[in-house]
Amino acid sequence: MQISRAQTANVQRASEPASMLPHGRASVDADYSVEQITTEQELDNVREAWNRLSENAESPNVFMTYDWFRAWGRRHAKEEPDARRRLNVLVVKKRGAIVGISPLVSRKVSRWGFSLRKIQFTGPAADYNELVLGTDPSGQSRAIINFLAESRDAWDLVDLRDLRATRESISLVEAALSQSKLHFRIQPEKGAYPFLVIDAPWQELIKRFSPSVRHRLCNQQNRLDRMRAEGLRVRIIENPHREEGLVEKLAALEAQKRVHGTAPLPIIARNPEVFQSLFDGLGPKGYLYVALMEWRERPIAWRLGFRCGSKLWGYVTAFDRAFARLSPGTMLIPAVIDYGYQHGHDEYDLLRGEEAYKMRWATSFHQTFQIQIWNQRWKSRARAGIYLDLKEAVYRRMGKGE
Repeated sequence: MQISRAQTANVQRASEPASMLPHGRASVDADYSVEQITTEQELDNVREAWNRLSENAESPNVFMTYDWFRAWGRRHAKEEPDARRRLNVLVVKKRGAIVGISPLVSRKVSRWGFSLRKIQFTGPAADYNELVLGTDPSGQSRAIINFLAESRDAWDLVDLRDLRATRESISLVEAALSQSKLHFRIQPEKGAYPFLVIDAPWQELIKRFSPSVRHRLCNQQNRLDRMRAEGLRVRIIENPHREEGLVEKLAALEAQKRVHGTAPLPIIARNPEVFQSLFDGLGPKGYLYVALMEWRERPIAWRLGFRCGSKLWGYVTAFDRAFARLSPGTMLIPAVIDYGYQHGHDEYDLLRGEEAYKMRWATSFHQTFQIQIWNQRWKSRARAGIYLDLKEAVYRRMGKGE
């Protein structure tokens, strides 16, 4: 969510009371209006415009695409089939044309003996969210906030996590929230998003690491080089949607994944239909790549990532435990970096997480933010307060943090 002060636009609250506004629509000012999408048919109707906004984004974000929202939205709807979750996509229009999208959903959360009407992004699978996808994120974000203020009787809490933003853009959102008279809090998210600048090929970049790290990586690379003559190969699959059965291969290898001796929840193996949909939808648009290591045609490691403009993102990885001594998952990173350098990418973002290998490789870190909003109604304030405070207390007791 990149917002410059030069992009600010005057957005006035609608004079009509929120209870009088037509369902799903709020007039914002002469330039912007906001419409609410709550059905699958309405979502289908904005597909073309949504794709256009994604393709023309200054800082592309795969997690803000129509295909990502649709695939994960269907998956989460199956988990909550009793109408606890519904679409709440906010469409920003200017003189009738769609110029912005906020990919939100509404949920009814029942916990600790009370219910809460909550607005959020679609789910935790996305590492970077944005308040609005559009060419004027400053003015359009203010339009979204004003719509939320006008429709405040329909929700108790707006909880927006993992916002990709700068402190300047957050300050502008904070100013818009202050004018709306909504109650809110904005805070940096816990945890780091490590990344590595790609400004040279791997053989040059490795010289910048500490001697101990260089020694470890060189030993691992030598082991792999010796195995190449016996059938080991590494390749970057630029069009993974064209490789038949690839999702199944990735899922099978991921099922072996272990972290500190335990098996984490496998994201691809648990959601194969989601990733097949993503391969089919995002693959032809050039968002996906897979770095694959094979031993005599047998996959032994892979890294699934995204191409977002000039950035490469590393999303998830897995490897065959029988080859653990080679660190094959980690040793795919040099191939990804060389691929990025050859194709004009300037950054390899390892995304959310502070795993040891990420911290060793990172040259810097990105920051994300969380915005929580609740309205003036005493019931909303009470429900939001109980939910936020009690949730934090429970997580502290469980030793998880918020």
